[in-house]
Amino acid sequence: MKTFDDAVSIIREFLRIDTTNPPGKEEAAAHFLEDILRREGLDSEIHSAAPTRANIISRIKGREEGKPIVLLGHTDVVPAKEEEWTAHPFGGEVKDGYVYGRGAIDMKAQVICQLIAFVDLAHRGVVPKRDIIFLATCDEEVGGANGMQFMLDRIPELKDASFVLSEGGCLIEENGLVHAQVSVTEKKLSQFVVKAKGTGGHGSMPHGDNANEKIVEASHRILSHAWPLKAMPITSAYLGGILGERTLGGAKFPGVKEALKTPKWRRLLEGNEIYNAILRNTVTLTILKGGEKVNVIPAESSATFDARLLPAETHERFFRKVRQLAGKNVVIERIGEKISEPGPSRYSTVYFQGIKGCVTALKGHIPVLPFITTGATDLRYFRDIGVPAYGFFPVTLTKAEHMRMHARDERISLENIREGLEGCRSIVDFLAS
Repeated sequence: MKTFDDAVSIIREFLRIDTTNPPGKEEAAAHFLEDILRREGLDSEIHSAAPTRANIISRIKGREEGKPIVLLGHTDVVPAKEEEWTAHPFGGEVKDGYVYGRGAIDMKAQVICQLIAFVDLAHRGVVPKRDIIFLATCDEEVGGANGMQFMLDRIPELKDASFVLSEGGCLIEENGLVHAQVSVTEKKLSQFVVKAKGTGGHGSMPHGDNANEKIVEASHRILSHAWPLKAMPITSAYLGGILGERTLGGAKFPGVKEALKTPKWRRLLEGNEIYNAILRNTVTLTILKGGEKVNVIPAESSATFDARLLPAETHERFFRKVRQLAGKNVVIERIGEKISEPGPSRYSTVYFQGIKGCVTALKGHIPVLPFITTGATDLRYFRDIGVPAYGFFPVTLTKAEHMRMHARDERISLENIREGLEGCRSIVDFLAS
């Protein structure tokens, strides 16, 4: 059985493999996982959608045919600028009780903890009720066309899965209390570019047709719009579970619908980045392009926005509002128009109860709550076809640590690795039963 020290060593090696996407080049990561599985006596297959874009799958045969359970992870990571970090983003350095590296939280540590739990299950000779599949894909950070989408087409059996476990939720420590977020759905990805054309010229002679000015004005109107806060069953269950005993000014939390009508509770919800993001559409300006020289008025400019929509929102209604806000001096171009709109996975299931039992064994009687992931994951491919799919990695993060995901100095603590390994073993044992 792999030890905690083994897990730390493997995670550090895995973090040293640069799988920044774009361009991806996840083949090295797939071969790294393949080598581990081979040394442990387990067969695996690598499926490549394009040169250097590799996915890997392995299987423990179960007693019954069909309806496999899938342990899903992705091997690609978002870009990181070395000069912004205090440790090399692909160094796997251990410092002050933390392992630093791009992908430490999202989601290379979880991939390795799931892999070790999978290997340990096989070594103990456990024959699961259904096949247990370990699947690590490429390309999740850029939509999954070369990864999850490709694998569903290549291996149709995956569409028949009984359950899928991946990223999207964890244990959160807030105000000295811990609760578990089990992601059962996610916000809709709705990214777009605002483009403007104008008349070029010398910066000393403004002429009123400046592409940059058009972009600034349109972007200001888009960003100034206050998207309405809305209560949904999942967010009501989640926030009720963690704020149910909270009081403000002597008044107990009244539930999400009433809280949104009460200024003091509304301010509390809007002031928390996570609460705010799960209660409304969010629109974030992430890229600005315009101009090459300080004394030259550019003829073209653009602004790129990352929008995440509540599950009940439609892309069509959202973009009608964005175009109205942007005005007639710019053009709106949507990114990825074929993105699916999956519904939530039910959380009144044996899988949710089983994960709850594992969390209770690990952490005691803490709230285990359904959660809506604010980012997009590969789980949407399964939810889109009706396969129950949850996002959960049993590690305890503060909000500050959670916010390092996709940011500078992403890291995971050694204690988190110990906790994640123990929790993944418990969950995989449950899934095998």
